[in-house]
Amino acid sequence: MKRIIMLLLTSAFLAGCGAPVKTVIRGEVDPSGRVAVMPFSGKDEDTGLSLSEAFTTYLMDAGFDVIERAQLEKVLGEQKVSLSGAMDAQAMVQAGKLAGVGVIVTGSYRVRREETRTVTHQPMQPRPMPQGPGKRMQPGRPGPGKGPGQGPGGPAQTRIDSNTVFSGLTVKFVDVNSGRVLLSCSTQKDYDADSVNKALSAMAVSIRKKLKK
Repeated sequence: MKRIIMLLLTSAFLAGCGAPVKTVIRGEVDPSGRVAVMPFSGKDEDTGLSLSEAFTTYLMDAGFDVIERAQLEKVLGEQKVSLSGAMDAQAMVQAGKLAGVGVIVTGSYRVRREETRTVTHQPMQPRPMPQGPGKRMQPGRPGPGKGPGQGPGGPAQTRIDSNTVFSGLTVKFVDVNSGRVLLSCSTQKDYDADSVNKALSAMAVSIRKKLKK
């Protein structure tokens, strides 16, 4: 029985670790063409840059020809164009033209903070034994675990853990000449800071598989 329960729990855990994504092709994308990944737009610029850098790596792992960020910044810097997540769609398309690529990859995300409260109780201390014959504990003193703010196992302690949760991860391949979205890919669930990279990797793999069909 224990073995069956463990197998069920393992299956549920593995199912929860998946990264379901939806990829839709809206136009012709050359899988061998060079692309430039723009900073992701979202709550803050640093997070957007980190996500775009990670996605650049996963696109390269999937076989895409991606211009590296340092080279992209150098090309744009020569034209006095700043690379940031605050760029609008037109500015990103212009940046792609300056970089000499036919397609830019844009991304967006949402993020929130969630708190988890864990209440634990200290081990209950043994009741002191009376010392000497005829001596008793003083009446009116609460026994262990009975005082104010104490639970069945002793004084309660609350630990608060704060987690970053990512949702709404979306990337788009945009033609720099027409500004048309050629491909879009999005996630279908939330991810914490430790698993968001798995989602980005799954998105890159899903895009590659779709383009091979």
